[in-house]
Amino acid sequence: MKSPNKVSSHGAWTLEDFQGQPELRQAGDKPGTGVRADWKSLRLPDGANSLRNQPLGRAVGKDIRTAVDATAGLGYDTYALALLGVEVLAWERDANVFALLADALARSHGDEKLSTAAARIQIEHANAHARLPTLRAKVGFTLPLFTAREFVAPDLILLDPMFGGERGAAKPSKEIQALTATVGADADADALLDMAIAAATKRVIVKRSRLAPPLAGRAPDWIIKGKLLRFDVYRAGAL
Repeated sequence: MKSPNKVSSHGAWTLEDFQGQPELRQAGDKPGTGVRADWKSLRLPDGANSLRNQPLGRAVGKDIRTAVDATAGLGYDTYALALLGVEVLAWERDANVFALLADALARSHGDEKLSTAAARIQIEHANAHARLPTLRAKVGFTLPLFTAREFVAPDLILLDPMFGGERGAAKPSKEIQALTATVGADADADALLDMAIAAATKRVIVKRSRLAPPLAGRAPDWIIKGKLLRFDVYRAGAL
């Protein structure tokens, strides 16, 4: 795992260092008050049991062993999938956001409460549009199940394209503002859906705000609703 070098500002947000930890800061923000990826902030008192009845856990189901988080962002869903016992390959294409993601994973390996789940995560600074077609080449995988012969493609692919509005309590408004300004609107996200359905073997999950139209205008096979967002689930079958 290699984090990219420090990258210049995106609009009003700049990647800065505070006491050895990267953060995205706006002009006027005091050092230490910027946006970081802090997986410990997820309120999961019962670990995986806290997740299973939540919308993401219900969308994932019980038979998923491998997943690709194709638009990982700060990695909260990546970590949640790993906490459910899933091996996760996570991609983030923006270099600034990837720096935060890489820092979160590195710190989690050294945290007794997070390290077990963190061991199930591999991250790449990669664009899903370019990376999805190469999955079966099995280049650079380090996770055991991804290198096993029967897993030439992941069970699950998660897509979380940027959209307007609040994302829920796990992602405060300042994080949303930073990601929107840094990553942009993911205008090319529609094209990912067909690619993901072709690459996954069991299902594709798309995270959406409750009132957003389905990705690419394609109706999901079923929907898991939360208070502020929903998960559109599509059947897949690449093999």
